[in-house]
Amino acid sequence: MVLIFGGTTEGKRVAELFDIIDQQYFYSTKTDSHKQIKGERVFGDMDSTKIKEFCQTNGIRLIVDAAHPFAVYLHDNIYRAAQELGISTIRYERKFPEIKSSKQVRMFDSYECMTEALLQEEYQNVLALTGVQTINKLKPLWRQRTCYFRILDTDLSRQKARETDLDYQFVIPMDPKAGVEELAMLTKKLNAEILLSKESGESGLFETKEKVAEQLNIPLWVVKRPALPDFDYVVDDPKAFLQQFYQVKKTSLKIEGQLRSGFTTGTCLTAATKACFIALIEKKFPQWVEVDLPGGEKTRYAIFPVNLSSKSASCVVIKDAGDDPDVIHGKEIGCELSFSEQPGVQFVRGKGVGMVTLPGLQVPVGEPAINPVPRKMVSNVLEKLSEQYEMDLAFEVKAFIPEGEELAKQTFNPRIGVEGGISIIGTTGIVKLYRMRHF
Repeated sequence: MVLIFGGTTEGKRVAELFDIIDQQYFYSTKTDSHKQIKGERVFGDMDSTKIKEFCQTNGIRLIVDAAHPFAVYLHDNIYRAAQELGISTIRYERKFPEIKSSKQVRMFDSYECMTEALLQEEYQNVLALTGVQTINKLKPLWRQRTCYFRILDTDLSRQKARETDLDYQFVIPMDPKAGVEELAMLTKKLNAEILLSKESGESGLFETKEKVAEQLNIPLWVVKRPALPDFDYVVDDPKAFLQQFYQVKKTSLKIEGQLRSGFTTGTCLTAATKACFIALIEKKFPQWVEVDLPGGEKTRYAIFPVNLSSKSASCVVIKDAGDDPDVIHGKEIGCELSFSEQPGVQFVRGKGVGMVTLPGLQVPVGEPAINPVPRKMVSNVLEKLSEQYEMDLAFEVKAFIPEGEELAKQTFNPRIGVEGGISIIGTTGIVKLYRMRHF
């Protein structure tokens, strides 16, 4: 079982991915937030002892730390508990754009350092964009200066603000996704002479604050994000997270005595093709697609877009090979789907897909190494979608595997006459493993 520490945009992304691939998990937050998440909810503060107890009671074998970057106490407790129990950890970190070097921006190691420096300056009107949790941290400042706090426009944030000693007239609930224009208007309305922020990253909309400071030519003082413990793995986007999760799943979530089935490269290509078709028609990629397998089963894939134009669409999915020792496990498999002037479905070799160079295989010499069943699966899905959208069946399917050429060197492909990449194979869509019996 997996335990996610969330309550952030990043935590929600992890939960959404797990919901797509039907991975069970617990989702821990300090308060009752992200109610739409399907995993089992856990509320309240947890120190290292409580984390250990929870993990032991619930069979936790992997922890995903997707909590706020400034939740230092929580990060340390997660790390300490995981180390003591020997549990693997993945840190889903938010992206942090490089902070522009400018006369407006000044960095500080802590709120205390920033407050001390501010009290030595003559700024009287301050707008803090640091969040409701920092009201008490900045108490020495707002006791001596006029300091407004922009907070989340939620009942919980308003309640937390009212629990402080700050006069509520200095609290401004506001949508944090408000753009440069809205934040600039607020800054001018309050006659703010300086903006305060923490290094909040992309999901904290830090660049908006930078632009407002530059536009209004006022200082932006920033508390640096704290250093993280030495987690086993650190990722900062959904695709990288899913790739890392599949790798860790093979070891940390392995059940003794059981072999987990996976999915073939042909199933992956079919999923990517379906997503590309939908994107071409609806001008937007779906977050996930469901694929019908030859045996009547279904599976779902998270979709990671690459490109979209009026004539073609491309995306990748991540392969889960289960416990099969497959070199493509956790790797990207993609499709570029284009409208064609020729009727039917044409298969084209993309980067990392092998080409058949010797006779005797299921595919003729000179063709991309995409076996008959995957071709049939892809053709079937395109035919059904074309009928559904009442359009002609005329497409070019270019399969690609970004790391395929290098990965193929670890396979038998070069020996059997498949050159330059991986084969797209599969007969049932599922890789089923069987444990050998020893006599």
